[in-house]
Amino acid sequence: MCGIAGLCAPGHEVPFGPWFADAAEQARHRGPDADGWWVPGMDAAEPLFTLADDPLTSTEVALGFLRLAILDLSPTGNQPMLSGDRLALAFNGEIYNYIELRAELAAMGYQSRSTGDSEVILHAWDAWGFEALPRLEGMFAIALWDRERHGLLLARDRFGEKPLFWMPYEDGIAFASEVKQLAAMPNVTLRLDPTRAAAFLASGRPFDGASSWFEGIHQLEPGTWLWIDADGIKQGRYHDLAAEVALVEPASSPDEWAARFASALADSVRLRLRSDVPVGTSLSAGVDSSAVMAEATALGHIGYHSFTLGSDDPRIDERDEARAFAAEMRSVWHEVVADPAGFAEVWDRLTWHQEAPVAGTSLYGQWRVQEAARAAGVIVMLDGQGADEVLGGYHKFFAGHVLRTAARRPWAAPAEGARFLRHVGGPRAVFRDGYRYLGRAGRAPDLGPLLTVPLPSESAPSVRAGGRRMRIADIERWSLPNLLTFADRNAMAHGVEMRLPFLAPGLVALALAMPEDVLVHDGWTKWPLRKALAARGGEVPAWRRGKRWFGVPQAAWLDEALAEPVRGWVEEPHPLWGSFTDTAGLRAFATTWREHRGEPAWDDAVFLMVALDRFLRGFFPA
Repeated sequence: MCGIAGLCAPGHEVPFGPWFADAAEQARHRGPDADGWWVPGMDAAEPLFTLADDPLTSTEVALGFLRLAILDLSPTGNQPMLSGDRLALAFNGEIYNYIELRAELAAMGYQSRSTGDSEVILHAWDAWGFEALPRLEGMFAIALWDRERHGLLLARDRFGEKPLFWMPYEDGIAFASEVKQLAAMPNVTLRLDPTRAAAFLASGRPFDGASSWFEGIHQLEPGTWLWIDADGIKQGRYHDLAAEVALVEPASSPDEWAARFASALADSVRLRLRSDVPVGTSLSAGVDSSAVMAEATALGHIGYHSFTLGSDDPRIDERDEARAFAAEMRSVWHEVVADPAGFAEVWDRLTWHQEAPVAGTSLYGQWRVQEAARAAGVIVMLDGQGADEVLGGYHKFFAGHVLRTAARRPWAAPAEGARFLRHVGGPRAVFRDGYRYLGRAGRAPDLGPLLTVPLPSESAPSVRAGGRRMRIADIERWSLPNLLTFADRNAMAHGVEMRLPFLAPGLVALALAMPEDVLVHDGWTKWPLRKALAARGGEVPAWRRGKRWFGVPQAAWLDEALAEPVRGWVEEPHPLWGSFTDTAGLRAFATTWREHRGEPAWDDAVFLMVALDRFLRGFFPA
């Protein structure tokens, strides 16, 4: 897990100098263990500090690298990594099946000097070219210069776990793991994308697919590649999720589906435990993270660390249940606490790392967990993110299931409706939290009238859409791109690598191919996962009713430690608000909010606005 940066203009000379080291260093948190830079003509990469004395003034390609050492901790794992005088690689991420690929390549005559995964990419490209990309199981952002083809490859993993930004630069492009690295390059000025700001207020999501908050700066789409050579830029896709789902062989029964899922999960966790540094788990009392830890401990990891976020709000506090399960799994358990004063203190720093507004205080909870992991010497963290998108675990999926049951099998609807209410915590819970998955039907305020720029025409599918369609939309555009950004930035801020077993490609395709009556079975959501967890000794978390939100008591904090930022937004919003909102209407909304204090939907909307104001102040000082 690392940070990369670079530029490329085949056939042209781009100004180059010590500034390149300064730009790469903006993401030092991503790679605290080593660094390097390379341009054509160098026999090996050199540390970034040597750029201060280098006389080079221009180049057609440059690669920069910041290393967080996870596999092959020796210098042979450092980057940029070369393969003879033909290939040069800067790579952020992990290739989990590198051992299997290395053996396959060795049989073809390729010899490896290192024991890690980076060299496997070089050999795979030499052997298979673009066909190497679908062979890689992992999370990655790749920059690879091929002297023979005289071009640069950029590629991103299937689901976008690792970030990769790029922009036109000089006569070619510049690219980096983070926008702040691009912003530090000569003659680059960040400009707000007002459409993205408006869309954030309308949806509550910082990102709509692979977007950025800055005009002219793009994220490479997940599952795609970009190739630049003297003929220009070409882009292509190597992963088609719908096609992968279509290839899954159907099972004959729910039990067969569940058995195949359990096998796929066990294999995914096994691959993601490959590490030369300590590994642990972010543990709630829910099914997803409990299943990950149960699989890890079943594979023989003794003294496996787990970290649980606590809360003063009993509705979301899971410490007692998590502590008990950790003890049962013989895990070394750590309690983590998030308080409003701590969030107020790091809010701007958290925004700087996210490079977007902080969409909720739950991000601070995640921040604290990763901070605690690093302090305990745990450098790799497995997490349960992705399970709800892949298996349809959110309340909205169950609500959609009830509506479809009413339309197709009306005689069964009352029983399914009762199961839904039991699952979410009863009618009061629907009234309190329904806005999260029912939109304005759940009494969320409509911010549309405040916006003065057109929004993207496509919106998230409603709960009446098909369950598979909703899940694919969440994976490709709505929920997952945001959650992966939050996770990557929070982990990398503390020099921690986060791995997500529920995003193994085969597991995702298998889950999406499952019929709805397998995913929601006998009134239980995510039934195959629950069955797998129970089989690993986790009967209690597997069959616990209800789903809690990962987070902290956001509404209460608005009146406490966050009162000053709220007041700043109300009394003197950043001038850029005028580029995408009706500022008079904005002031009126702030007044109306006072009449709705204590209503979670309104409090969340105000938090989004204050978070956006903090972002504008941080990245665009007035």
